[in-house]
Amino acid sequence: MAYFPMFINLKDRRCLVIGGGKVAARKVKTLLLYEADVKVLSPQVSPAILGLPAVKTGLVGPDLEEEIRQAALVVAASDSRKTNHEVSKICHRLGIPVNVADAPEECTFLFPAVVKKGDISIGISTGGGSPVVSSVLRREIEDSMPDYYADIAAQMGRMRKRVRETVPDEKDRRRCLKEAAARAFEHKRTLKDEEIGEIIHRQDDSL
Repeated sequence: MAYFPMFINLKDRRCLVIGGGKVAARKVKTLLLYEADVKVLSPQVSPAILGLPAVKTGLVGPDLEEEIRQAALVVAASDSRKTNHEVSKICHRLGIPVNVADAPEECTFLFPAVVKKGDISIGISTGGGSPVVSSVLRREIEDSMPDYYADIAAQMGRMRKRVRETVPDEKDRRRCLKEAAARAFEHKRTLKDEEIGEIIHRQDDSL
C-alpha cells in the first residue's frame, strides 16, 4: 500500500524513541537532522546514541503513557515485541503518530529513508514492503543531487520574499521566480544580486 508523504515541522518538538539499539540509533540520527527534541527510553542504549549529546535518555517504566502523551510522534524500535505492541496500543488510543519497526501493520506513519541537503528534504518509502529498496534509492538520489541545489533553494526562498514586496501581481511574481530558478540551474550556481535585480527590474519595466 502506498502512503501519502507529509512533511511536518519537528523543530524543538518531543520525539520519543523506544529502544536503544542500531535501528533506534538510525531513527534518532534522522530526527536530529530536523532539530527534534529526542528522548530515548531503553534499559540499554548503544554508544551510537550515547555519543549524541542532544539526546535525553531514560527507562520504560510505569509512566510510559505520560511520556507518550508529551510526544509529537513516537518510534517503537525496541527488541521486545511486547513492548513495541504496548507502545503502539497507547499511541493509537491517544491519537499520537507511531512507527513500529517490527510491525508495519501497527504503524500510523512510516519512517522514510531521507535525503536532506539544506532545506531540501526527500522522503522515500516502499509502503513498508522493502526498506532495502528505500535505502538503495536514497543513496542513488543523494549521490546524484549536487550540493548547489540546496544553495539555490535557499536563495529562491529569500528572493520570494523580496518579489512579494516589489512585484504586485501574482502571475508576474511567479514569472520572476521561475526565470530566476531556471537561470540558476542553467549556471549551476546561485545568482548574483545584480542578476536578481535585473530579473525583477525587467518585470517592473514590462508593467
